[in-house]
Amino acid sequence: MEVCKLCGEKATLEVSHIIPKFVFDYIKKTSATGRFRMPLDNPNIPKQDGDKMKLLCGKCEDLFSKNETHFATNIFHRFQKDNIQEFNYDAWLNYFITSVNWRNLQADIGSFSSNKSVSPDELECLISSEKIMKDFLLGNKEDLGYIDNHIFFFNRIKKTNNKEVVENGPHVFFRRSVFGYTLINHNPGGIYVYSNLAGILICTILKPSVNDNWEGTQVGLSQGSINMPQNIASPIINDLFDYMLECKQVSMSDQQRTKLIERVKKDQDKLIKSKFIEFWKYDRDLESNN
Repeated sequence: MEVCKLCGEKATLEVSHIIPKFVFDYIKKTSATGRFRMPLDNPNIPKQDGDKMKLLCGKCEDLFSKNETHFATNIFHRFQKDNIQEFNYDAWLNYFITSVNWRNLQADIGSFSSNKSVSPDELECLISSEKIMKDFLLGNKEDLGYIDNHIFFFNRIKKTNNKEVVENGPHVFFRRSVFGYTLINHNPGGIYVYSNLAGILICTILKPSVNDNWEGTQVGLSQGSINMPQNIASPIINDLFDYMLECKQVSMSDQQRTKLIERVKKDQDKLIKSKFIEFWKYDRDLESNN
């Protein structure tokens, strides 16, 4: 018997998705090949599923399931399919964001504990924040104290003053990728846990930077609404674009590229109708103000 990372009870732990499975299912269903790749893992190996780890007992897994369904039905699929620009939510949204980013923090906190680049104060912030998030998820706390949750939708952009962004295909990158990360920014500061869910950024701010400015993104504890447009100024944006540039520098082997082309040729209609082509066209038409 192992110990559930959430409730602390001894149980047979389930292999839990860190980021919910429905996000990866959507990426596969709307791709040209039915699979996806992780560029910084190994771009030559196509994936069928996202990262998983032994984390939760069956009871705690069920705690998360209901709110994942609410998010998938009321926000995720409506944005992906119909590009809805206004969403109403209830308490399930704050719970959902906390549950996903708590899992990301759980996946990262061990490595940060042994990382000498993290200061004692930063490590203490991670540990105390994880405890607050855990108590909230278990129903032992009614709120998250100093912790804030935000949600941001990556809509189509037509112009940007950053030529490097234009050259690296932001639409394909953000709308066709899934990842989560704990960010400790030393200058100008700030500690965050965030996840990109195919163009929906959910962020848990553990310690804001002096430069943080989130407009139209904050998620309340109970009922509320999110309306576009939104605006973010935060170290997270720089981190996201650094990650985009890093991924663009990685390429699959010639052999794998040939296999991929041959696979796509067998069903060209699927490629034409895929979301990849839709966002590739957005990147193709993206203009620079420079």
